Amino acid sequence: MAVHLVAYLKEQFTPAVVDKLSVVLNESSANILKAVNGALPTLLGGLTRRVQISGGASTIVNFLDEGDYAKTPLDISQTIDTPQEIEESTTADAKFLDHIFGDKLAQTTELLSIYSGTKPQSAMTILGLAGSVLMGTLGRQEQEKGLTADSLKTLLLGQATEFRKALPTGLDGVGSLLGFDELVTPTGPQTEVQAADNLSGTVINPNIPKSAEGDRRQENVRWLRWAMIAIAVLVFALLVQKCGENQNSVDGVSTDSTARTESNAVEDTSAATKKSVQDAHGEVGDTTVPGPLGIRDSSRTGR
Repeated sequence: MAVHLVAYLKEQFTPAVVDKLSVVLNESSANILKAVNGALPTLLGGLTRRVQISGGASTIVNFLDEGDYAKTPLDISQTIDTPQEIEESTTADAKFLDHIFGDKLAQTTELLSIYSGTKPQSAMTILGLAGSVLMGTLGRQEQEKGLTADSLKTLLLGQATEFRKALPTGLDGVGSLLGFDELVTPTGPQTEVQAADNLSGTVINPNIPKSAEGDRRQENVRWLRWAMIAIAVLVFALLVQKCGENQNSVDGVSTDSTARTESNAVEDTSAATKKSVQDAHGEVGDTTVPGPLGIRDSSRTGR
């Protein structure tokens, strides 16, 4: 089966994490846990309702594609040591919540606060922390494993009924606000996205499945990567060849290392050779005799 998203996010909020959040946020552990139990189905149900809208899944995937997840935490325990760390984590990923809830975010947070007995800011923090981990998980899958709009939509709709049922009774107001009545898993046989365990079930690679379109995108990326490597090797080879050419010590101009220069000492200046050259040029005398530049004895050439 594809990763069970409610359970996956709930595993992030261990008793140790809940206790630490209660200290940092100055809330009771019981209220923090209550806020968590309400925030997780609210987050997942809200995201599912977003992708149900025409073009909603593509909007979310395009948003994920633009993200930089190098510093996005793999689990919540990495970012809750201080209020500053929590604020940096939730502030950086606030746009994800805006994409999910739009102008209903403030009212959703207020309802969570009333239900859990926590301060509105604490409820927003918990919702933001869960959103940060979910965004990082889906974003890495989109960029590295080929998660597409279709597979994201099918994955969420495959668990839509569970999201609706996981919403606590005291949060009926959130269900009405976000339209959770429409969270119904389609009937029929399980799709490949819902059933196939295409990825390993780890925090880094949860088994969120790929699609054929995602495979094609990955294949294109692989071909492009190999083409760039080949070009880089060719350029390197040309540079090595250029550096291996002989250069003179004056102006760095490449010279032919195979050229052979004969000294004047071995130059053929015999009378027979000079006579052969004169005959070849129709000369009757030796015009190679040194003299002032441009001056020759015209009487010796018959002129």
